Amino acid sequence: MDEYPETQGLPAILITAVGSLPHEDAGDAVDLIVASLSRAPHTPQLSRANLLEQMWIQFSEGLPRFRVNLDEKSYYFDTSGDASSELERFYSAYLDVSGGGSTEPFAIGPEYGGGIHTFLRRLQQQGTKRPFVKVQVTGPLSFGLTVTDENGKPIFYHPFFRDVVVQSTGLKAAWLVDKFKPFAEEVIVFFDEPSLSAYGSSAFLGVSRDDVIQSLNEAFALTLDRGGIPGVHCCGNTDWSILTETATRIINFDAVDYMRTMSLYGPQLGRFLANGGVLAWGAVPNDSRIRGESLEEIRRRMREGMELLVKSGVDRTLLEKRVIVTPACGCSGMTVAEAEMTYGLLRELEEEGVGLWREV
Repeated sequence: MDEYPETQGLPAILITAVGSLPHEDAGDAVDLIVASLSRAPHTPQLSRANLLEQMWIQFSEGLPRFRVNLDEKSYYFDTSGDASSELERFYSAYLDVSGGGSTEPFAIGPEYGGGIHTFLRRLQQQGTKRPFVKVQVTGPLSFGLTVTDENGKPIFYHPFFRDVVVQSTGLKAAWLVDKFKPFAEEVIVFFDEPSLSAYGSSAFLGVSRDDVIQSLNEAFALTLDRGGIPGVHCCGNTDWSILTETATRIINFDAVDYMRTMSLYGPQLGRFLANGGVLAWGAVPNDSRIRGESLEEIRRRMREGMELLVKSGVDRTLLEKRVIVTPACGCSGMTVAEAEMTYGLLRELEEEGVGLWREV
């Protein structure tokens, strides 16, 4: 067993969330987060409050040739003409960060990250360190395959700007780690990769398994270098074996709707857990089903999911050694009242502790 040192400090169970919320007031969102998640609060992403916090835009600030038109709700990379000077400045700053320099050139400012900065001010005011702070960035695959160039072609296929996208996600993550390290013993970074649910389809045409692994690992490396714990969040079905071959320390999956698909990858998940990897179970609904949800239903879902994985060959001791629980995905599509129900259950789960899935 060759365990990742980064995961050794994780408790038997940790409760956190994916990130997005439906609130239009950042202070209200932060109030809900800190009242519900005492051990691992997270940065809020508030696209209803500000379109610049939308996941395809929020982490683009300062990137070479990225264009945003809020009136038209459009965004793209302008690759026309000679971009060499902009690319040179980007890579110079990247090399400086890689060498241990400041991540401030890749900061997420208050205009693009009102929720982030409101949360940061709250932690500063409280003046105490949390055991964990969880942050999130858009992952390199989803960013690169969704955002296009000026002609509508996914930027991931561009010979130069693909690297900008891959490195920038890691650089933004590194800035977040630096920013929140003074307020947490450990900073967990989830790279949001919804597009991985389309792996194997035409959306990934020409993107190999090695491309996926390499892109993710380059972003993870910058996170690890800064002392962060990288994870991947995918809210759909995918080839989970790919993620077990990357340097991710955490895999966050939707255990509400896709539990059975995870059980198809028992041997790979077993090796991932044996190396110190951690599964983050998205076991709490993030839609209107929350209105009929209960703590007992989440307990049942977790226990049945554990049994499925054990039957697929995963060692129960490894499964139970470290568990993270989150909503199935972000909560931005819910009403504020529904999001409050979700976070109320998260608070109950935190109080429940390891009794969530086994007797104590």
